[in-house]
Amino acid sequence: MEKLMKNVIYSSIQNFFQNENDFFKYTSQTGMTEWNLTHHLCNELSKYIFWLNNELDVTKLNYNRNIIFHKRVSNRFNLLVVEAKKDHNAKYSDIEKIENHWMSGTLSYRFGAYINIWDIHEFEAILIVKELNGFKEIKISEDNSEYISLHILEEQFKQHIRNVLHEVDKDSKHEFLEKPLEEKLDHEILKVFSLENRNIR
Repeated sequence: MEKLMKNVIYSSIQNFFQNENDFFKYTSQTGMTEWNLTHHLCNELSKYIFWLNNELDVTKLNYNRNIIFHKRVSNRFNLLVVEAKKDHNAKYSDIEKIENHWMSGTLSYRFGAYINIWDIHEFEAILIVKELNGFKEIKISEDNSEYISLHILEEQFKQHIRNVLHEVDKDSKHEFLEKPLEEKLDHEILKVFSLENRNIR
C-alpha cells in the first residue's frame, strides 16, 4: 500500500497541474488561498481513493487538518491525512502535527502527506508512513513515483472494492481494523490498481 499511496499522491498532483493549469494566473482583484488549493487537490485524490469518504477542513480531538480520507462514524478505516500548502513555511511543524496528532493515539491514520504547490509543476510532496517504531518520510517525485491513469479504474472494479469494504466493515467488531481484515482489503485494492489483474467479477 505504501507504493500505491505514493503513486496516488503523485498522480493527483500531476492531474491537478493538467486540469487546473491556470490556477496561479488571476487578476489583481483575486487571491488564491490554501483552501482553494486544498479543494482542488481533494477532488483529484478522491478519484483514486474512491472507496472512502473525504472531508475538507476537519477537526478531530481539537486538531484541524486540510484533507482526510476515512469512513464516517468509525476509526477502522482512517487511511490518509493531508496538509496542503502553497508556500514553504512551517513544513516540519506541519509534518510533526500529522505524525503526533493524526497518525498516533486514538485516530491512528495509516498514512500522512505534506503537499506544497507554489506554481504549475513546482511542488514538494512527502508521504508519511506509520511503522512499528515511528514514522518514515518519503519524498515524492517523478524519479521515484509512477503515474496511474484513471482509465484503469473502471466502474466494475470500483464497485468490487466498495463491496469488499462493506464485507470487511461488517466482519470487524473492534474500533480499529484487525490486521487480517486490513490485509484482505489491501489485497483487493492493490489488485484493482494492477493492470495485470483484470479478472475481478
